[in-house]
Amino acid sequence: MSALRDVQSKFADKNAQVLGVSMDDLDTQKRFAQSLSLPFPLAADPKGEVAEAFGVKNGAYANRATFVIGPDGQVVKVVEGHDAIDPNPALDACPAHKAKKG
Repeated sequence: MSALRDVQSKFADKNAQVLGVSMDDLDTQKRFAQSLSLPFPLAADPKGEVAEAFGVKNGAYANRATFVIGPDGQVVKVVEGHDAIDPNPALDACPAHKAKKG
């Protein structure tokens, strides 16, 4: 999460929103976010419903994974395991943001 925090501005430049999800409860998520000064939201999924929907639920835990979801709601890229710690593959999968002409 700290690696995503450190490049948050690069995601923002691509008009991308970072959202962390884990199977921890809300209080644990809040403490974790505060301890790392995370500039993006974390969602609590204590029942594992989101983890199951994305195919990463592994018993009482979720396997580490990063999903890049496009503006149409479709998964554009999945980075799993140890590779998911590096934010660059997810960042590379985000299309460049095009400013509106006005």
